[in-house]
Amino acid sequence: MRNVFYIFLIAFNCFVFGQNNKQLNVVFIAVDDLKPTIRSFGDANAITPNMDMLARKSTLFLNAHTQQAICSPSRISLLTGLRPDKTQVYDLKTQMRDKLPDVITIPQHFKINGYTTAGVGKIFDPRGVDKQSDGVSWSLPYKRAHQLKYHKDWGPPMVGYYHNHQIKEKIKSIVKNKNIPPSKVGDFLKTIFRPPFSSSPAPDEAYPDGAIAAEALRMIDNLSNNGKPFFLAVGFKRPHLPFSAPQKYWNLYGRDRIPLAAFQQRGSNIGRLAFKGPGEISKYPMDDRFYTTDNNGQLNLDTEFQRELVHGYYACTSFIDFQIGKIINKLKKEGLMNNTVIIIWGDHGFHLGDHRMWTKHSNFEQATRSPLIIYNPRTRAAQKIISPTEFVDIFPTLTDMAQIVPPSNVDGTSLLPMMMGQQQSVKEFAVSQYPRNNKMGYSFRTAAYRYTLWIDKSKIGQKISGKDIVQEELFDYNTDPLETKNHIGIPSYNNVYNDLKSKALTFLSPVVKSSPKRDVVPVLYDKGIKDLISDKGYDPEQVYIGATLNHRQLNTKVSDLFLEEFTYSTPENCAKQGRIHPKPGVWDWKPLNEYLDFADKNNIVLRIHGPISPQASHWAKTDSRTKEELEKNMVEYFTALCKRMNKESSVKWMDVVNETITPEGFWFEEKPGVEQWENPWEQIGRDKNDVPLYITKAFQIANKHATNKSLVFNQHGGMEPKMWDKVKETILYLKKKGYRVDGLGWQAHLRSNKPLALDKKQLVYLANLIDWAHQHDLDFHVTEIDYQIMDSSNNLKALQEQAAAYSNILKVLLSKRKNGVVTFNTWGMIDKNTGRHHDKFRFIFDKNINPKPAYFALREAIIKPDNKLILK
Repeated sequence: MRNVFYIFLIAFNCFVFGQNNKQLNVVFIAVDDLKPTIRSFGDANAITPNMDMLARKSTLFLNAHTQQAICSPSRISLLTGLRPDKTQVYDLKTQMRDKLPDVITIPQHFKINGYTTAGVGKIFDPRGVDKQSDGVSWSLPYKRAHQLKYHKDWGPPMVGYYHNHQIKEKIKSIVKNKNIPPSKVGDFLKTIFRPPFSSSPAPDEAYPDGAIAAEALRMIDNLSNNGKPFFLAVGFKRPHLPFSAPQKYWNLYGRDRIPLAAFQQRGSNIGRLAFKGPGEISKYPMDDRFYTTDNNGQLNLDTEFQRELVHGYYACTSFIDFQIGKIINKLKKEGLMNNTVIIIWGDHGFHLGDHRMWTKHSNFEQATRSPLIIYNPRTRAAQKIISPTEFVDIFPTLTDMAQIVPPSNVDGTSLLPMMMGQQQSVKEFAVSQYPRNNKMGYSFRTAAYRYTLWIDKSKIGQKISGKDIVQEELFDYNTDPLETKNHIGIPSYNNVYNDLKSKALTFLSPVVKSSPKRDVVPVLYDKGIKDLISDKGYDPEQVYIGATLNHRQLNTKVSDLFLEEFTYSTPENCAKQGRIHPKPGVWDWKPLNEYLDFADKNNIVLRIHGPISPQASHWAKTDSRTKEELEKNMVEYFTALCKRMNKESSVKWMDVVNETITPEGFWFEEKPGVEQWENPWEQIGRDKNDVPLYITKAFQIANKHATNKSLVFNQHGGMEPKMWDKVKETILYLKKKGYRVDGLGWQAHLRSNKPLALDKKQLVYLANLIDWAHQHDLDFHVTEIDYQIMDSSNNLKALQEQAAAYSNILKVLLSKRKNGVVTFNTWGMIDKNTGRHHDKFRFIFDKNINPKPAYFALREAIIKPDNKLILK
């Protein structure tokens, strides 16, 4: 069974630096009918300081789309991670559990996994669930707006919306004169008097959303003290119609500066199914405001009325922003920001006059696109994602962040690889849908285009072909962001049209319930790297990917992690001369024997890193040492090592020499003292061809006593031509003398201030070097790869570059796998704050054993080895 932490492998934790492993809380904030009228999303008119402040430490998804632009279907889809064709909820009256009695919701799943779940306001649309707002989802009784405490001097608003004195008096008069029973007042007013906007001097807590925020603060007090992680859902009701908010939020905006929709007509060549009539807003009648329509049944409102409506929408958005600010400030005050995920989402967008629509209920951009903000307390990294995402992605993203396995049937894809900088995209398009009469429209939103097709509802779930399409649209947001025309039929768009149409038909057939084809294969979090290698069909005799362990890490969480991920390893230092035979009369085989036992027990393939090299003991580096003493120690040590390793079934390769040549192409020599990086063995002498004797002597010993092992000439450095030319020359020299050399190794110690792995020229040189090795019957080994962040910044940009470096080297290596053996070994697994070989955040897991972007980059390289290199 896989280690529990990695079964749950939550990319949320991949940037944990210095944080503890306490389980994360979740504050889950829904905002009704919220389009991206937020300054941090690019709306310069919006006054949203609190969401903007949070955005500076969060991931903003700028191209996020609902599955259906209407309240109940959208929310049920998001909260179950299932598309509407799976939930079968397309309207405001169908109950979720009438269709799917056993469906698991996000809060229910967190509850099952040990969280205390609580909710207030509007999370589910009340028409789609039971009176307890889906009672099985909550640990504590759910609180709806009418159950809350309101300001003691004002009480709740009339019919849920109004504190304006004139409006309240008129409603009272109508109710009295018409003798309307209390239970019928709301429906009756839809045809008589229900203003679409209002304001009053009432305080925040006199309105539902102010009361919701106040209750959320009380809930945080209770939940943060019960000893369990909590999932708190807070659902705000505005800026849904009517646009009612305290006057102070209206005062934030000047009416004359309120923007109106730039395109207020039907676009050319767009069929009638794309449009929604005046139904929604016409249910908010008001004296002296008229909902006139044109010949197409589209609203034709006068300019002043439009400004009032848009003003109201912005005022309500600011009202909600300030309520969100109260929640954020409460989390700060209680010290919870370091351990609480905050997610803010709107259930769909809203047309504010564009296409002459004042509603959602469409597949146009203004209806499907809604803001999504995710605050990750363990990264606090500000970034904006422009690739398409969907609200079904929220479920698997949150479960990843909370170390919980999502239900197996969810349609979404975790967004964490993008949040971590490991991927730029998780799918090619987001899919929205909307029913119109007996037709269903499916809209496919890519980074630049939207293709929408309409079919008869009877065809849902069946094989779809072009002849089943009754209407279709194509929009280009690069050249026509306002959707003024349908680009189908324009010759220059034929390729785009045919491509998207083909992909749409593939997506819809034969099962419309499937998730969209992704342009990046999703990371398989429940499988280790070793499993990916097997699943992708790599030849196990040609490709080896592993990691180095220090023998002190055996039988720890680090070695447990290793066993989850790899089947190939290299002992860090326990096979070297300085450890085994540091001076005459001293031998210590215990650490190496423990490593060999670990390998035998767990079927690990080993490369023994015990070369004759600068990794020598102080005794060997002492300046007074004679060449005879050095040669005797070297021969004793390396002969004993070769004899022992030759009998070990787990050992496949042995490094014979290492770091023999400087980057300038000279032999690496001795230096004064014992503290410098030097090669004392060079003092043994050179032969008549000026080749150091220790090199030929080491290969002579290995050829004689390690007859069953592949022998590797290992080298440190970058892609310096003079160095590698001399390495090649030396290998050929050894072969000419009759010595077997089976592999060429490159240590690959990378640094952020030397962008070798992000430089095309140097990567090409590496590729040619691998070719040279294979042409001369040599395996090629990347023996000790790591990447030091030299300024220790450890920020998102640095981690992304680190990930790209690891990925690029592996991709180059894998591109040569059909020509010969290639191996890839990381020089460790987890970061440490100190230590010459573990500092500078160099490895693929952080010090808390959480995966970093580099880890996911390696996975993606294995899954998609032919993806383009990321160059600087």
